[in-house]
Amino acid sequence: MSHLVTTTKTGIKSFGDIKGKKVSVGAPGGGDQILSNIILNAAGIDPDKDIQKQQLTQPEGVMALKDGNIDAVFWNFAAPGSAVLEVAAVRDIVLIPLPQDVVNNIVEKNPFLFSYNIAKGTYPGIDEDILTVADGNFLVVREDMPEELGYNLVKTIIEKAKAFMDVTQQASHFVPKEASVGIIPFTSGSIKYFKEQGIDMK
Repeated sequence: MSHLVTTTKTGIKSFGDIKGKKVSVGAPGGGDQILSNIILNAAGIDPDKDIQKQQLTQPEGVMALKDGNIDAVFWNFAAPGSAVLEVAAVRDIVLIPLPQDVVNNIVEKNPFLFSYNIAKGTYPGIDEDILTVADGNFLVVREDMPEELGYNLVKTIIEKAKAFMDVTQQASHFVPKEASVGIIPFTSGSIKYFKEQGIDMK
């Protein structure tokens, strides 16, 4: 999910405040920059004209934000992200929400992205939900996967989510409502499982 992070020292309080500021959009060709450009384009902000564009890796962005050499940074990772926590350990951070109309524009034009709220309390000092966009991770299989195998695969992943929590906290999202959202067709076995959970797979 996208994080737009700044500190209390920059005076940036809303998305529009990044205009004219030193903002890192991520390293060239990286996922951070790809998503940053999608967001900025949807907001009508030209990264080459409307901001003082920086192209930093995540570790470089952490150091620059802590040292006050940039005003804000776009990062794309699951929350809570270690880069944000590292900055928060020494600075008072601010997470900037995306405007609702920008999110709507992004989701409409990019079906692989969806609206998401970073829950309050995820990071120190963040006492309200932060609207952003997120991209999902997808398990891709052969189109001719046997129905029984597809059914058992999805059932096992979802119903054993607690075991996956030892590997990644993102396993908390291994629930039917979220897992049934995709961008390519589902296997017949997974459709069968989701329907049993009361989810209409049109």
